[in-house]
This record gives sequence, structure tokens and C-alpha cells, in this order.
Amino acid sequence: MVPALAGRAGCFTAFEKRWAEGQKRPNHGRHFTDADPASHLSLPRQMLELSKQGRVASQSRARIPTQSSNTEDHPMGFFSKDIKSLDDLFVHTLRDIYYAEKQIEKALPAMIEKATNPALKAGFEKHLQETKGHIERVEQVFEMHDVKAKGVNCPAIDGILEEADDVSGEIDDKQVLDAALIASAQAVEHYEITRYGTLIAWANELGRADCAAVLEQNLQEEKATDKKLTEMAESRVNLQAAE
Repeated sequence: MVPALAGRAGCFTAFEKRWAEGQKRPNHGRHFTDADPASHLSLPRQMLELSKQGRVASQSRARIPTQSSNTEDHPMGFFSKDIKSLDDLFVHTLRDIYYAEKQIEKALPAMIEKATNPALKAGFEKHLQETKGHIERVEQVFEMHDVKAKGVNCPAIDGILEEADDVSGEIDDKQVLDAALIASAQAVEHYEITRYGTLIAWANELGRADCAAVLEQNLQEEKATDKKLTEMAESRVNLQAAE
């Protein structure tokens, strides 16, 4: 039986696997050597040491920096220790969408270049201009709320945009590529719609109907873009991709 410690399930997988393999086959003189960092430790201490090594290794590869990552300008973490009130949460989420809009602004030119359907290309070009306006409105809300305009890293939007780039880079068929671009763009739109909807609700709760009104303009444009993408996909692009 593999040894286990109560309440620590899953923490010592690396050592348990090594221990179990040793029970399944003859030892043939196999033993821990001085080269093994856990060789001089007792069984529980060996397990703890290997667990620590595993955590350090996993932390070192947990986040692959994106081209835009800047931890100084964009501090990480949604549930920050500095969030103690609804107002703090509102400001943090405003910074989240500010970061997201700026990343979308950077990503759209590549999507415009890849799109082959004329209507889709034109739609992306229009939304790029709208996105610039969204950034300006969010900056306006920062000023209205008397807080500094800055972003916080948003792993969600980074992941959506990275996936969009990966998928589109693997498709040779132009009609299929257009369908993929619409799907990726709608994933972005849906993220923005949820963020703006939440911000508007919180702004109203905080008595900032003025901020909510500005954010509402962004929300309505995001919804309109999503609707146009759906119509484009269902009326032509998906059909062409299926041929």
C-alpha cells in the first residue's frame, strides 16, 4: 500500500509514484543516493521535500508572459487584498475592462488582415474604431470617479485572444478561417458584455448613474457588434465554410 497523509491528498504524487514503482519490481540494489535531494531524509520528510520541489517547479512555469504583460503597470489578481468594498471592486473591474479593451485594440488589426469576407473585414475595421472610443469612455469614467486610469492584467482576455491567434494560424481554408474569426470575435464580445453589464449594475448601486450611463454606451455597441457577427455567420459565412 502506498503511504498517505490525512488531509494532504494529491500533494505527494511524485514520491508516491516512485515508491510504488519500487514495490512492483525487484530492487536490484536500487536506493536513494547522495545525488537525490531527499536521500538523507525519513519517509515523511522525503515526501514533504519532493512536494516542495514540485510546487516550485509548477510555479516557475505557471504563467507564460504575453507580449503585452507588464506586472508593474498591470498588477495581477482579481481578488486582491486591496478589495474591501463594492467601490474597490468596481474600480478593479473597471481596470480589468480597460486592460481588455487595449488588448483588443492591439489584436484587431491582425484579425482585419486575416479576414477574407469583405463584410467581415469591414465589420472588424468599424469595431476597431469603436474600441478606441470604448477606451476613451472608460478613461472618462476613471476621471468621473476620481481614480487613476490604469489596467490590471486580465488572464481571461489574454487567453481568448491567444486562442484566437492559435486557431486562425492553423487554418488554410479561407472560408473556414472567416468562420473561426467570427467565433473568436464573439468570444471577445461576450466577455466584454458581461464585464460592462456588471460594471453598470455596480455603478448604479454606488449612486453613480452618471458613470453607468457612459458605460452603457459601450455595452450597447458591444451587443450590436455581437448581433451583426451572428447575422453574418448565419446568413453566409458558416454556409460557405461548410461547402
